[in-house]
Amino acid sequence: MHQLPTTTEVNSYNQPDVAAESGALASSAAASLAHAATAQRLTHRYAASMANNGALTLALATRMWDPAIWGESLQMEAAIARRLHGQGLDFRKGCTVLLEDYRQIQQANTMSKLMEKQGNLATQFAQLLTSQTTSFVSLLENIDVDYGYWASQKQGSAQT
Repeated sequence: MHQLPTTTEVNSYNQPDVAAESGALASSAAASLAHAATAQRLTHRYAASMANNGALTLALATRMWDPAIWGESLQMEAAIARRLHGQGLDFRKGCTVLLEDYRQIQQANTMSKLMEKQGNLATQFAQLLTSQTTSFVSLLENIDVDYGYWASQKQGSAQT
């Protein structure tokens, strides 16, 4: 014979705290808006800096004949190329480490160990991508600042 489900008493300690959940949702929404505002502010700042550097570049175009301008700009380009090359080497080293760890996955002798190794591999890959992306964006920011400073110095020296 089938047994019918019995009713259970509902206690207040089993009930979700609606006020706390509402507060968490509101806090999450506010944090999302703050994140969007930060992204917008940084994007505007970067766009303004790029526009300023563009104007400085146009002003420097009148001095294209100056060998010092050419030499210094080539030095900046060489420094950027070296840094990009170094980042590429770091990425390849990171990929080599990931491949070595990937080969070790076959050594897992239980499903839980397999899941652990796969999770660790995914985490390492995410860390590698985060590191590379951060380094690349840092390079772009450095180029922007350094070029702006250099171009404004060259513009100032042309006016004196």
